[in-house]
Amino acid sequence: MEVLGVALAQLTGEEVWRALVGEGALRRHRAGDVLLRQGDPGTHVLAVVEGVVKVERRERDGRRRVLAFRGALDVVGEAAVLEEGEARLASVLAISGCTVSVITKNRFTRFVDEHGLSPTLARHALTRLREADRARACYGGSRERMAEALLSLAAAAGDRVPELAVTREDLALYLGVSRNTVSARLREIGSGIVGAERKSIVIHDLAGLRAVAGGHDH
Repeated sequence: MEVLGVALAQLTGEEVWRALVGEGALRRHRAGDVLLRQGDPGTHVLAVVEGVVKVERRERDGRRRVLAFRGALDVVGEAAVLEEGEARLASVLAISGCTVSVITKNRFTRFVDEHGLSPTLARHALTRLREADRARACYGGSRERMAEALLSLAAAAGDRVPELAVTREDLALYLGVSRNTVSARLREIGSGIVGAERKSIVIHDLAGLRAVAGGHDH
């Protein structure tokens, strides 16, 4: 199960991606920082250079939805920039230390026009929707699937033994299972491999996590 899916850079190619990153100013964030806020105007786009972020939305009835996790070589916040006058439909928060390139609306839209990226961005948006549907549909509630999801996030975070500012509720909301199911699967994986704190998940043993994902005992 691929949690992060296809990044924009995989569709544009490395040269275009590097040029896009160069359009903005680099900014560093710590885990837990709010990078973009739901309801704010679309004044800029973030190109993720390092780290992992989560995209979440607060519905009118107060419910919170975790829509996606995004890693390096991807963009967030482009929808509100490309749709004139649109406010941001979701918030973006760092779940690991992150480096992003902050690209203003004018620079981003000009870059998209100059490089003919509108079809690519439309394709990328559709791919994202399919990824989210697949993540929920393919999740079997097993410890192997949970281990795969955590490995995907850890790999994107880039740290040897990462601590991710992602909660059991976050994983439950994204994968379409209950929080109790997530807690049960983490217990099955074992506290020596994964530790679940109130506001974060700490991976203590990546090799052990890989073994679980492969269906082996630890």
